[in-house]
Amino acid sequence: MNQVRMLTAEQFPLIPPLFRQVFGGDISLAMLQWKYGAGRGAAYGYFGDNGELLVHCGLSYRRALADGQLRRIAHMGDLMAVPGGRGGLGRSAPFALVIQRMLDDLATPQNPDALAFGFPSDRAMRLGERLGLFSAIDQMQLLTFAPLPRSWRADRVIPCPRPDDTFRPLVDRLWQGMAEALGDDLIVVRDAPYLDDRYFGHPTLRYTCSLVRPWWGGRPLGVIVTRREGEQVELVDMVAPPALMGRLIQAARQHLADWGAQTLTLWLTEHHGTTFADEALRNDRMELRIMANPFSSGGNPQRFAGRWWLTSGDTDYH
Repeated sequence: MNQVRMLTAEQFPLIPPLFRQVFGGDISLAMLQWKYGAGRGAAYGYFGDNGELLVHCGLSYRRALADGQLRRIAHMGDLMAVPGGRGGLGRSAPFALVIQRMLDDLATPQNPDALAFGFPSDRAMRLGERLGLFSAIDQMQLLTFAPLPRSWRADRVIPCPRPDDTFRPLVDRLWQGMAEALGDDLIVVRDAPYLDDRYFGHPTLRYTCSLVRPWWGGRPLGVIVTRREGEQVELVDMVAPPALMGRLIQAARQHLADWGAQTLTLWLTEHHGTTFADEALRNDRMELRIMANPFSSGGNPQRFAGRWWLTSGDTDYH
């Protein structure tokens, strides 16, 4: 019988074959468990008569601040439908039924506004909008920076280990400064447990987490998370009061030669990206628009339009 239901952990092996058909790559069971297993999220699917998984959409739960209130909201990912039209494009087709069921389940005491966000492809976003299931509230920008020469007074970039008893208080203090400045908007919590799980605990990707300190000593300015690909370093995340983030980017640019890289890239939502755009070598508008639940906030998802702080670290694939 065709139906929409949540997948159990035992059914996760049904996801990789569909993922391969849709995206042309592989996803491991360890990755699926990290995203959706043990209460970390939920995986929704539409099953055909023969038990085939025709459509899938996953939710990874995130602690976030919304108007200064701590919430558990949902990051939507791995949205895919079997090629060939069997996933359907109409309002009563499997694709729409899976998304609608997922949206219906979002409202909880921990998420009273039924908030969700995601980075769907342009095609998926346009389909979701046409069906009335997605609402666009933000846009991602890709900032590309050139290296900077390092002076003797340059801020220091010091790789740090997995959060320990010394590192955790530093991160949490930096996060509090960031939250106080940005917490009236929408921002995923970036405290020490988050950094530990998101970056040190990622099952497939490897990141470098570094403290940025003034050259003369003193308290750390912030934490940066980076990932190198060839001659490019991606600044995946920053934890710092916003007033100090320009110095963090500058320190990373001054450190590029040590990393053997030629450019530094950074994803940011459009509103916040403009703050650093004048220093960028390039500022490209990405295909990625940020989706929201159109039924959130009493049917007013635009309440948070332009108010997201998101980097590539808020995805699960960068």
